[in-house]
Amino acid sequence: MSGSPALHAVPARHPAGAPRVAVVADDAVLGRRVTRALEAAGLPALGAEMGADVFVLACDLSQVASTSALRRLRRTVGDAGIVVVARGTQRASVREILNMGADGFLVDEDVEHALAAVVRAIAVGHVSVPRQLRRCIVRPAFSHREREVLALVVDGLQNREIADRLFLAESTVKNHVASSFAKLGVRSRKEAAALVLDPDEGLRALVLGDDAPSTG
Repeated sequence: MSGSPALHAVPARHPAGAPRVAVVADDAVLGRRVTRALEAAGLPALGAEMGADVFVLACDLSQVASTSALRRLRRTVGDAGIVVVARGTQRASVREILNMGADGFLVDEDVEHALAAVVRAIAVGHVSVPRQLRRCIVRPAFSHREREVLALVVDGLQNREIADRLFLAESTVKNHVASSFAKLGVRSRKEAAALVLDPDEGLRALVLGDDAPSTG
């Protein structure tokens, strides 16, 4: 991937009352699929210079530059909605993608049957993610033991150390770590710690307790 993301537009008459949509693609093949799906649903893509209610970013999230493209797009389009349509290994969780400025998220295999509905929802002010990923944006609920284990993960302890500290089997700690990571939508201890300690996420008190000292 090189240069700036490409804009794909279909020269067609825009239906009255329909949201105005522009497609920005740093994945050309996916960009063409997105454009065809919109056109089939009566939402022809417009040139960015004409303005849009919703921008669809077609990208490959295995590429670090894709998240940078999302941040740049958010700064550029003001209050317009942004839908990320992505394929590839997800380097960023859905929670992170929304925090970067997206209003909706869609995996590439859902483009043909779901994209138009997501675009219309975003155009009227809703946030949209696939149902199976809603745990990534809903405030997670942890058991008492999950909170204990996760707090020690945040402190930098490994599973064996946590097991010794809490008088648990290491396999039990591993299960609690996996469950907590799934609820947070993260894949690593580093990501979990960053998320819990991020003041914008509001998870510090939930995991570490109301008397947890603040950072900074």
